[in-house]
Amino acid sequence: MTHKTWFDDTDAALDEAAQRYLAERYPFAQRQRLAPAARRFDAAIWEGLAQMGWCSVANEAEQGGLGVRVSSICLLAERAGQALLNEPWLSSGVLAPWLVGRYAGVAQQQAWLPPLLGGQRRAACVLEPQAMAAQGGTLTGRQALVPDADLAEQLFVAAEGALWQVDTAQDGVRRRPLPLLDGRGAASVEFVGAQATRLDGALPFTAGPVLQLAALATACDAWGALRAAFDLTLDYLKTRRQFGVPLGSYQALQHRMVDFYIRVEESRAVLDQAIAALAAGDAVSAARDVHAAKALVCENARLGAQEAVQLHGGIGITEEYAASHYLRRVRVDEQLYGAGEQHFLAFAATAATV
Repeated sequence: MTHKTWFDDTDAALDEAAQRYLAERYPFAQRQRLAPAARRFDAAIWEGLAQMGWCSVANEAEQGGLGVRVSSICLLAERAGQALLNEPWLSSGVLAPWLVGRYAGVAQQQAWLPPLLGGQRRAACVLEPQAMAAQGGTLTGRQALVPDADLAEQLFVAAEGALWQVDTAQDGVRRRPLPLLDGRGAASVEFVGAQATRLDGALPFTAGPVLQLAALATACDAWGALRAAFDLTLDYLKTRRQFGVPLGSYQALQHRMVDFYIRVEESRAVLDQAIAALAAGDAVSAARDVHAAKALVCENARLGAQEAVQLHGGIGITEEYAASHYLRRVRVDEQLYGAGEQHFLAFAATAATV
């Protein structure tokens, strides 16, 4: 995997450490032998990710982070998709710290950021509330699905033009865990007069920037799963023999793999453009390119993962083999932080104004 426009020494170090750590500590075959609860979250793995800096790439150095590094966030998201990582990294290690660093006051940052960056506390984010009311420091409302809220010890909630912090260990917060298709988790959340603290930083809260970051990271996660599914399928066709020859020697299958490869590389190009635009801070280009990436990459990832399952034949749908898990992963990614059709329509509207 080569990133020509945004890859630097820090990214290279993070990437090397991530690949080595996940290969040693997060192998697919080993994790399939664990119980579902253990596959959902491993405290030791989470601690290891935090120690390597996975939770420090969305905050400036003066806040205890490595800098707000869009390239690093996207690179690690790709590795998460490749490894089928179930831990709540995007919610708790990227989005929540980024929100605190951008919208919280100094005292709040000093209280909330160290345990988030160190992995001692987990958080989830309600960024597009369905019905939420804030009154007198309390929240009332309900959200049908909040990614990673099943594990969160605190929530950051957008309500009535502001951002609020809510501890989940109180009677006013009611959660119902919702396992997702691919092994990750979420929860429906209801607030009944829940005590909340308003983030008191100087910047007014707007959901657009954090939703762009979430959508782009999710697209990168889908690309990581897509590339892994391609590599797995290519290796299978080279080694699986039928009628005395490798399956990959059949021209029809070669043509299908070429189309598969085009999906991978087309998605890579669109992602690189979106990453560069978001990192550069160009609001108009970033909005357009992130919408394009989320729409195109997730669709390509779904079609590619479906192709991987088909080219594997019967083994492709088994629980013990990774191909079907990549398909589940990208199906979930396709729906998180805006479905493909929603982003396509937003891209069309944005592109028409440029």
